Amino acid sequence: MLMYHRIISKEEAQRGVQAGMYVEPNTFDRHLRFLKKYFSIEPISEIFSTSGRNIGLSGRKTRCVLTFDDGWYDFYTNCFPILKAHEVPATVFLPTDFIGSKNSFWTDRLSFLLHRRFKQRNAETLEASGQLTVKSPLVQKLLTFRGSLESRLESAIALLKTCSNEDIEKTITELSFLWGIEVIPPSRSFLSWDEVGDMGQTGLIHFGSHTATHRILTLLKQREVEEELRKSKETLIDRKAADPSFITFSFPNGNYNEEICQMVKEAGYHLAVTTRKGWNHKEGNPFLLKRFPIHQDMTFTESMIGCRIAGLF
Repeated sequence: MLMYHRIISKEEAQRGVQAGMYVEPNTFDRHLRFLKKYFSIEPISEIFSTSGRNIGLSGRKTRCVLTFDDGWYDFYTNCFPILKAHEVPATVFLPTDFIGSKNSFWTDRLSFLLHRRFKQRNAETLEASGQLTVKSPLVQKLLTFRGSLESRLESAIALLKTCSNEDIEKTITELSFLWGIEVIPPSRSFLSWDEVGDMGQTGLIHFGSHTATHRILTLLKQREVEEELRKSKETLIDRKAADPSFITFSFPNGNYNEEICQMVKEAGYHLAVTTRKGWNHKEGNPFLLKRFPIHQDMTFTESMIGCRIAGLF
């Protein structure tokens, strides 16, 4: 099982997308040609039953599932046409509160701020402008990061992922004020429900849940986790984006524990995928399925995608 996020050009990625979040369209097309040669790419519903008995071989080829987290708009514009051309199925996990909205993830807003700040200061410092006072300890720590833009962004995101949503929003607001940079979200980051419906009707694309608000579940209270699971599932069903008899789930950021895993099962989901790297076997837990993360910088040739799937790096 492979895990993708975005299919975008190098030029678009350079505007503020993390290196591990995208694959270029030509590279993705190359991936599909390679995978079709050596694997049987099948819908997630064909491979995994609730007991996992269907995991394994399809004829003489090992089965493979393509998954995409987050439901980006570029899945519809850049990825879906390539999947159609190859007649290859895929699964997209949707953060349902973001679908059909103009909202953006906090990680993208933070990336926007850092990219603009680097342009202002020629990458020398992230310190506040003028005589403005830094109030938050989180912001103070973030401003001490050194190195390349990419390394500072990765460090900042890693730091904030341990924080509450309230603290994250306060940090982004304070950075925007300190640097004098207005966070201007793109016109649209995510799919619309009409686009979800159009793709679902082709039979190639399966949609699952990535919670409602994409918050890291291990940082939430039990009732909040239950609400995330319930709301997202109900939205998928109400929008006719998912069949109640088979609804899949992806843990945001890959974070889970035994209690949350059980809650996903009790909420009526039929399987769940993680960000743990590796192969899946029929004896495995269908609510802790592994995936190989696929990035542009480590899979842009056939030999590299082969090595990645083999677990060599």
